[in-house]
Amino acid sequence: MLLDSSLRREMARQFGAAFTVLFSVVLTLLLIRILGQATEGLANPRDLFLLIGLACLSYMQFILGLALFIAVLMSFSRMHRDSEMVIWSGAGATPGQFFRAALRFSAPVLAVIALLTLVAWPWANRQDGALRQRFEQRSDLSRAAPGQFRRSASGKRVFFIGKGADAKGLAHDIFIRELSDGRETITLARAATLGDRDGSRYLLLSDGHRYSHTPGKSDYQITGFREMGVRIAALSSPAAQVLPGAARLANTPSREIDTLTLALSSNPIWLGELSWRIGVPVSSLLLVLMAVPLAATNPRAGRALQLVVAVLVYMVYLNFLNATQHWIEAGTLHLGSGLLLLHGSALLVLLLLSYAKGLLPRPLRARAAAA
Repeated sequence: MLLDSSLRREMARQFGAAFTVLFSVVLTLLLIRILGQATEGLANPRDLFLLIGLACLSYMQFILGLALFIAVLMSFSRMHRDSEMVIWSGAGATPGQFFRAALRFSAPVLAVIALLTLVAWPWANRQDGALRQRFEQRSDLSRAAPGQFRRSASGKRVFFIGKGADAKGLAHDIFIRELSDGRETITLARAATLGDRDGSRYLLLSDGHRYSHTPGKSDYQITGFREMGVRIAALSSPAAQVLPGAARLANTPSREIDTLTLALSSNPIWLGELSWRIGVPVSSLLLVLMAVPLAATNPRAGRALQLVVAVLVYMVYLNFLNATQHWIEAGTLHLGSGLLLLHGSALLVLLLLSYAKGLLPRPLRARAAAA
């Protein structure tokens, strides 16, 4: 009981410190990335905080898993350096008690990781995809910020507006450069608004000029206009809006599909996603157990070396997890064989490390020595 409480306090301190540092780093990187997307017109600035929150929720299982692995590893390493492990072993503590203490502390965090991966991960991806799709469906003009040049989603147009759209959707001082069929067209207009005509969305320009020519040739055409429409995109047809559920599901990315639907499917791409979702909590569990023998290193080794080892082990496991997902998606492995190969190998490494550090129970050590 004293061993459990002592280890729990130690691991709680290490977990809190590791989680704070990792979350701060990830949050900073996500903030920089999403701010860059908003600046480039790939995300709605109004949805900035919501997108950051969804991205943090998507990455939370990795932050928790790595923080938990570091907490267990650093706690046991500190006990080895201060010779506390020798004292506990002399007092009758068995290796099984060390593993059980680590599991008791890790159980709530592992449950949260499983919940985040199996439930929150697809939900956050669906919300993020819906926000981005809604923003992509807006016109290129509405996504352009006043006083800045913006490239359209297709990459064929460059927009500039001097004054943003008002409450009536009217923008002013419009510049549009477009490349189409080998011709360059520059359109200048005093004002622009949006309109739907004949099943398509148009950018309605007023009071402007249009300059068109083929690069390298002098075939300039200059046209003045009072009103002109530039077709932006076709509107969704009623039939497309009421697609059957199966058709909509087939066009949905696998990371946005709920776990139960993936489990009932035979689609290799969906099964690959399922293997990844199952693998994240399983790998977190095995890494927690693996941290106990990994901590039994040279007491003279510094803390920095142990942190480097922890990050390297975690990244190697995560890369193999992603590789297994791709192999299942390609049909090279089945779901069961892929999970058994990856996590069975990790379990074998765990047993070998435990045997090398003398942490296996005595009957198992005797059988291994006899073999």
